[in-house]
Amino acid sequence: MKTHLLSFVFVALIATSSSFANNLSLIGDATPGGWSLDSAIVMKPVADGIYEFVGDLKDGSLKFVVQHDFVPSYGPQTNGDLLEFGIIELTYRASYEEPDNAFAVTAGRYSLTLDVSDTVAKLAVSDGTGLPDKWYVKYPDTIYAVGNATQAGWSAIDAIAMAETADNSGVYVDTLLLTPGELKFLCQKDWGAGYGASIAYAPITGAGEYALMQLDSTDMKFVLTPALPTEYVVAVNLMTRTLTLQSNHVVYPDTLYILGSAVGGWSWDDNTQIMLSQEEGIYTWQGNVVEGELKFFVEKDFLALAFGATHENTVIHDTGEYTLALLGEEDNKFFAPNAQVQMTVNLKEMTLSVVVEVLNALEMVTSDDAIMLYDIMGNLRMVTAEQISTNELPDGIYIVKTATQSKKIIVK
Repeated sequence: MKTHLLSFVFVALIATSSSFANNLSLIGDATPGGWSLDSAIVMKPVADGIYEFVGDLKDGSLKFVVQHDFVPSYGPQTNGDLLEFGIIELTYRASYEEPDNAFAVTAGRYSLTLDVSDTVAKLAVSDGTGLPDKWYVKYPDTIYAVGNATQAGWSAIDAIAMAETADNSGVYVDTLLLTPGELKFLCQKDWGAGYGASIAYAPITGAGEYALMQLDSTDMKFVLTPALPTEYVVAVNLMTRTLTLQSNHVVYPDTLYILGSAVGGWSWDDNTQIMLSQEEGIYTWQGNVVEGELKFFVEKDFLALAFGATHENTVIHDTGEYTLALLGEEDNKFFAPNAQVQMTVNLKEMTLSVVVEVLNALEMVTSDDAIMLYDIMGNLRMVTAEQISTNELPDGIYIVKTATQSKKIIVK
């Protein structure tokens, strides 16, 4: 009998102690955490069912939540009741169908003691001036990187998990491969609470520290502007509201692809020319190009990263070095002449080096009819039925015509 009685008492004690939440939280725009459940202000438990808060409140509203949800919650008898010094009886909201009452708060320093140990919950409100802070923020255990700058894209369910470095540290660190594009952070794998930039489309130009802001009705993202995919050590600090990136290394593609009317057309089929990498980030190709456009892709995909000129139709007119640009809304292509060229793309320096080879024979022109050679002024220089040798021609630009073809050549 004693054993059974002791067991009953033990079970009863467990049931009694577990009937109260481990902590309750303040939420609302009058609190430091705002209306986000992920930054709700946790009250200090001082006894079973009794919780305390001491700290500064702003003009605004607040109520008390029991868990990571807006229900159940405690609030005033009437929505908008003023938070005044004294003892206030609270109402308990058990579901979303019930009234959602919140206190109206005048800015000041408050001491709040919430007692839910009795049938009716009561809130003791007094002046907190001179008292030390008594509250903390319960940060999420994990946050999630999302955006087309990440490998997850804009899929919340695929967002990349970043674990907290220590319990309630508010700091999250991971190594992420980031590409040019947009980035923000979710508190869960959904489009609810999260963190982003302090201004819309704040640029991330590389390694450094950037201001972070909790997102509510706004959706302000970071925009990564570096031209190439880069591995970063990414640190999110919710306490200091900062995002820190440390660059590990740039991830260069194994090959580049040349596409455009200068090399056969805008089809990925048989027209794509492959640039091989002889060392990391540097790619070479040699061959004939015709008058037309071209640009460079990292994959056989029109949505992949692409590189072109800094200005529209930048003409490759001679041997030299040209500046490369990552293409986005401005789709600036290079414009090539009829020539045999050797091209070197250097993604480390973002340059295109071109060597226009001397054409000592017009291998690109074959015809059973007469071949006519004109100089750039339109003067006829030669007519022949055979292949033309340019060895004796002075340097310059010439036009070669047959009954069916017309090409421009450069002689150096």
